[in-house]
Amino acid sequence: MKWFLIIMAILIAVLFLLVFTKIRVHFSYKRVQKDDLIHMRMTAWFGLFHYIMKVPVIKKDDESASLIVEKETGMLDEQKKESTEKVTVENLLNGLSDMRTLIHHIVDLHRIIRNFLGKIQVKEFAWHSVVGTKNAAQTGILTGNCWALKGSIIGLLTTYLDFRVMPIYTITPDFYRKQANTSITCIAEFRIGQAILTGIKLLRYWKGGKVSFKSKTLAKFSGDSNQQSM
Repeated sequence: MKWFLIIMAILIAVLFLLVFTKIRVHFSYKRVQKDDLIHMRMTAWFGLFHYIMKVPVIKKDDESASLIVEKETGMLDEQKKESTEKVTVENLLNGLSDMRTLIHHIVDLHRIIRNFLGKIQVKEFAWHSVVGTKNAAQTGILTGNCWALKGSIIGLLTTYLDFRVMPIYTITPDFYRKQANTSITCIAEFRIGQAILTGIKLLRYWKGGKVSFKSKTLAKFSGDSNQQSM
């Protein structure tokens, strides 16, 4: 009986620690000319736990009219795995179809997700861009439109997320070269317990029983072996 109580106390303590653990997400995206780089790092317990995902190359496959995405994931340098995936038009259409299915089968989706997003604290946010068309007049118009677009996106983000700092964003016009380069860096935090609670709410409002997804990732989630073989 004594050992049982000790084990239960340890499990409760671990669960309590897990629920209140904060996950810090470092996200960055850079586009320079035709090169794209996405980097995301998640840390917890003052860096004792960390997971890194890199998507360093996004290019076009001329033979199959698809995009080739090379990504690197892993918790430690020696455990990182590299993989190459092709993103075809069919994949994108299947993804959109699955999104409609999710929206149809989850009641109060917007309210639940918005409640979770409101608990995500943004500690740092910077978005810098350089645009140019070689034509001064056109570059000026493009710069103005980009400022308006960025302002709208930042306004939307600050409505849904809990910004603890003022977002920084700039647009630099280049009147001599044609380019559209951008970089985004963001640091955000949320508690694991909040993510778990959101997942429970989504499952609670799920309706219609088992759903058949078309995309490979969600097909695995739903256990559809036929879709997994796509």
